[in-house]
Amino acid sequence: MGIPDYAVLLIYLLILLGIGWFFRSAGRDGTSFFLAGRSMGYFPIGLSVMVTTFSALNYLAFPGEVYGHGLYVLVSLPVFFLAAVPVVLIWMPFFHRMELVSVYEYLEKRFDWRVRMLASGLFIFWRLFWMSAALFASAQILSRLTGFPLTGAILVSGVIATLYTAVGGMKAVMWTDVLQFFVLFGGIVLCVCRAGPGGIFQVAEQAGKLKPWIPLDASYFSFDPSIRITFWSGLLGTFVMFLSRYGADQMVMQRYFSARDLRSAQRGLWLNGLVSVFSLGLLVIFGLSMYAAYAAHGAEPGVQPSFMAAMADMIRRMPPGLGGLIVAGLFAATMSSIDSGLNSCCAAYHSDFHARCFRKNISVRALTFAAGGLVILLALTLIPLTARNRSLFALINQFVNALGSPLLAMMLLAMFSRRVNASGMFWGSLFGFVGSLVLALAVHSLSLHYYAVVNLALTVVLCHLFSRIAGTEPTAENLRWLWRKNSREEN
Repeated sequence: MGIPDYAVLLIYLLILLGIGWFFRSAGRDGTSFFLAGRSMGYFPIGLSVMVTTFSALNYLAFPGEVYGHGLYVLVSLPVFFLAAVPVVLIWMPFFHRMELVSVYEYLEKRFDWRVRMLASGLFIFWRLFWMSAALFASAQILSRLTGFPLTGAILVSGVIATLYTAVGGMKAVMWTDVLQFFVLFGGIVLCVCRAGPGGIFQVAEQAGKLKPWIPLDASYFSFDPSIRITFWSGLLGTFVMFLSRYGADQMVMQRYFSARDLRSAQRGLWLNGLVSVFSLGLLVIFGLSMYAAYAAHGAEPGVQPSFMAAMADMIRRMPPGLGGLIVAGLFAATMSSIDSGLNSCCAAYHSDFHARCFRKNISVRALTFAAGGLVILLALTLIPLTARNRSLFALINQFVNALGSPLLAMMLLAMFSRRVNASGMFWGSLFGFVGSLVLALAVHSLSLHYYAVVNLALTVVLCHLFSRIAGTEPTAENLRWLWRKNSREEN
């Protein structure tokens, strides 16, 4: 990277800080800081949800998976629309009436305060790890591109995202997300145009990168749970992951709560789906383009460089300024995840813990600075793991996505099950989350997408088991917050 690239990157980062400063007076109270005064329309909601969930992990991992293994991940693209249907028709109308700040407030109404605090604590733990992984991934490629120390890259990315989030609150987060969508999208398009020589599909087909479709891989349709990715694991696992993301994740639900009305939230989710699927489709083409570029440059036979090494080499060969735009896209993918995660983790802590346990008010901005510091610290602890050379795609599915399943189980049981009581929900969810961690750490022979499915099933079974052991019946007040009963009462 040269001076023009650094200039482009610096201008972009200064604009982000400027947006945070512009909205500094809009975030002085909790509702404004965390929910933008419940005033947002569908356009910023949709793009904010997209870039929030579309982290640097996706920016690097999705094309990296195609580059290394082929088109096995394509089945996940249309699954979004299957998962969006129950969220739009059931989740959004149900929760919109409650006017919540934290979605886990609902679990106290349905069960008790212990369940609410457990769910909120699990969410915070899950998303802190996710933000740290996203920050680490982007810093890793930035370090390769510039020669800047990995520690320094983590600090720069984390500090800037924390600054504009702490100063501007949710309005700054959502409008920077809109800007970052266009930067991110532009970076993806530029990567595709720059990387791919003509005939990428012919080169990819000759190398077997169009599998499992060309040629058809019969094992892709196997029910064997030990195969890395199959059609069935991709279909079912991605559905569970999307449903946990859009139906149990405070980070996304908070955007619904920021909408000016129900229709804006629903339209925002559909917009998110369209741009997400289109962007992921472009990343698939980018992954194939990168492989074709590697083949076209006469790399040593039988030696395929890692995706990040190939991407770094491509950016170094770009004209002045264009490399800076791609790196800015990587920053956009990272910072949109960190700003949203910080704001949502602080909202969950402020609403579910601090307001209950402490009488003294706490500055929401000071809370954001503290959370940002913790994310940076956790990202720094990931550096020793680079020696293990784990796939980012595997990391996402084994840890990041799979840890959302216990929260989804809690939400599903709260909305639809009459048999689970408060004690059963608390202990079943706690041990389900611990079991999810153990599964990700100890079991490496399971199909990647099945981690989310197994964790969901495990938590549901444990909640029913502990409810039976507790032997208490839910009260009439608790049952009033079931989905069907609550819907009938409202009507």
